[in-house]
Amino acid sequence: MLQFVREIPIRILIQKASSERRGFLFYLAVGFSKEVNPLSGMTVNLMLVDEWLKELKEALESAPFISTHDNLNASFAEIMAIARLSLVEKAVQESATLISLEFREERSWSFSWNHQMPAEELSMKYNHFMEAFPLTASEFDLLKIEFKWRRQQNCEADFHHEDFKILKPLVPRDHGHLHRLLKEKIGTKLASGSFLESIQVHHLGGRYSVEV
Repeated sequence: MLQFVREIPIRILIQKASSERRGFLFYLAVGFSKEVNPLSGMTVNLMLVDEWLKELKEALESAPFISTHDNLNASFAEIMAIARLSLVEKAVQESATLISLEFREERSWSFSWNHQMPAEELSMKYNHFMEAFPLTASEFDLLKIEFKWRRQQNCEADFHHEDFKILKPLVPRDHGHLHRLLKEKIGTKLASGSFLESIQVHHLGGRYSVEV
């Protein structure tokens, strides 16, 4: 079974309930899987996949999405549902499987789905930057902390704000202590049933990452 990913840029407009318009530049990465044909050595025709993605791009860019809330989670779920249904149907016609979808926004956040998740759920990632000043000055680093939430259907929580609520009271003594404090927050559950799935700490100066 061969897996591969194709990626395209998509520009999407969302009309908020307040009448404000928001524009997003996403890079949509789509993963497929299919058995290799033993005679030709081929799987899905990549030109055909590119045509599927072109059609999806045209559909998503054709008109603004209308949000009934200033929080745009429902619109992101709608966008994902359109993409998933369109590509699942096309993949099935070619005896392939849609494995994953990720909409990665140019400003470093994303929402995604994979075939092991229920259709109505999303994973949403947000990054935060922290200047870490441990006890020894030589250990200073700029950290990028990536929160990954599992959004349940109809959840309108502001996950970016939930991240701040977790980070603000933390008083770490050093990097290891910070990792332990963050690890305690994994599984944090909201009233909607959405929960904090994982946290990754990227030590940008040290060029290493830790999943707590």
